[in-house]
Amino acid sequence: MCSLARNGRHFHPFPRLPTELRLRIWALAATPRLVHISVRQTELDRWKRIALNDFSLPMPSPAVMHVCRKSRLCAPYQKAFFTIVPGEPEHRYVWVDFERDMVWLANSQLERLEPYETKIRRLRFTVEPGARGDLMFEAFGGCSHEFMAPFTVLRELHVAISDCFCAWGSTWAGSGYGKCPRENVRFLDLTTGLLLTGPQLEMACEWEWQKGGRVIDMDDFDYELWFMLANYTGSNLPELAKIE
Repeated sequence: MCSLARNGRHFHPFPRLPTELRLRIWALAATPRLVHISVRQTELDRWKRIALNDFSLPMPSPAVMHVCRKSRLCAPYQKAFFTIVPGEPEHRYVWVDFERDMVWLANSQLERLEPYETKIRRLRFTVEPGARGDLMFEAFGGCSHEFMAPFTVLRELHVAISDCFCAWGSTWAGSGYGKCPRENVRFLDLTTGLLLTGPQLEMACEWEWQKGGRVIDMDDFDYELWFMLANYTGSNLPELAKIE
């Protein structure tokens, strides 16, 4: 059916198929997607903010929503991430299948997703490079459970990182990830595309320190060594090697 659509041809007997089969085909046509979401505060209109946030989606709507009325009725998508735009009669929105789609937030401001915290099951957020990313690293390492607790149905979490990827392995032994099981947490290196589990990234972090780490400032070596020994709580390489 997909090849027919690409070639501009139609499967004319489709309307004569049994109803159950047609419904099944429309359901299968809705595949999991990465839904890219950017969020910013809306502009002020006469000194009053017209909505909490302005959501934007730099990708087209699902193809099944453009086929026919029946396909739209059978598709598992719902309108979400509404944006009120001054001068436009209707709200802008995004079609989302919260059961299968993964929402990819363009930054780490998770609080901006507050209207959908009870719906998002799969979430990927992006750690900004630079000072903001450093702050997120420090906060998330000790308070990851508090960050993720509002997402009450979360089942899968990806943390997308561009700077100091291996260092995030030290956050794995933190306080948890709310309702999301630890085994469903992944860390994505935006530079290489590498997607690692928590134990894998923890092992990479430990290897980098024990085998490939470098002292930032040799004049401050004694302090760096003391700080590492005083604060290290992870496993050594032989112990990590036992993790499958």
